[in-house]
Amino acid sequence: MKPFMTDLNRLLARQNFKDEKELQAFLDTLSEQSLNDLPQMDLTPEEQAQDLVFEAYQLTTAKAKKNIEKALVLDPNCIEAYEYLASRARKIENALELIEKGISIGREKFGGKFLEECKGMFWGIHETRPFMRCLKSKAEIFVAMRKTAEGVAIMEELLELNEGDNQGVRFQLLSALLRLGETEKFKKYDKMFADEIDSTPMLYSRALFAFITEGDSANAQKILKNALKENPFVIALLFDENFQFQEIESYSPGSPEEAYAYLIHALFAWSEIEGAMEWVMNTIKKNLGKNGLPHDPSTPNRQKRRPL
Repeated sequence: MKPFMTDLNRLLARQNFKDEKELQAFLDTLSEQSLNDLPQMDLTPEEQAQDLVFEAYQLTTAKAKKNIEKALVLDPNCIEAYEYLASRARKIENALELIEKGISIGREKFGGKFLEECKGMFWGIHETRPFMRCLKSKAEIFVAMRKTAEGVAIMEELLELNEGDNQGVRFQLLSALLRLGETEKFKKYDKMFADEIDSTPMLYSRALFAFITEGDSANAQKILKNALKENPFVIALLFDENFQFQEIESYSPGSPEEAYAYLIHALFAWSEIEGAMEWVMNTIKKNLGKNGLPHDPSTPNRQKRRPL
């Protein structure tokens, strides 16, 4: 399904507003309409290609393939098409090659003057989002391939391009930095998002950082206990031998889904850092007793990750 914001941005791009007052007046008229009643537009070949890709996600494999072929004829530089193909690739090497193609197009399209003027707010510019998603996918693939340093470099670039981090890159970045032992960089990015005092991923990352830098200190135990209060399911899943790496599309704070979403990227950091798992278990026993480990969460609503 085509996102509503796609049509809205296309419509706005076709206007010639003199100032913000005219823009607001135009938006006010739209607010009185149904989301499905936007004015019809003659689409450029690039826009037609994008729509074919949006439609492909709802089609069978055979029909989707035809859509993508048509899209690339209309626009050989359709980043969305390469993003789609990567999401359907069966081998990680093929997925990476397709993602690289999308990134290459994005660097060409959004480099130079565009980059100078818009760096730091890329996600707020609708047309950059496929490029940003490809960058994030590449970072995740690198981390999965244990090319953690290369993945970190891409995540740092994403934060430079979009300082507000709408993609949630910071959570994966902090875990990756802990795996690498990059404590100074961890402090840098933790400080950047210091206002997130009750975020489950941030609390658990800070607890692990405190253990690494302070050992079994009172401060480390305090942070871990606060994290446990925020979402106890993380601890249960941390010791779950049957943990499955599956994609979480949405979650609410304190839920099993949130715990899965965090551990998809953080489990290796906890398991690889010497003594971390034992420290967690001992802290739990000290504060909650021998049987204090939270019960396994009920199976969360999750969707299998598309094959790479």
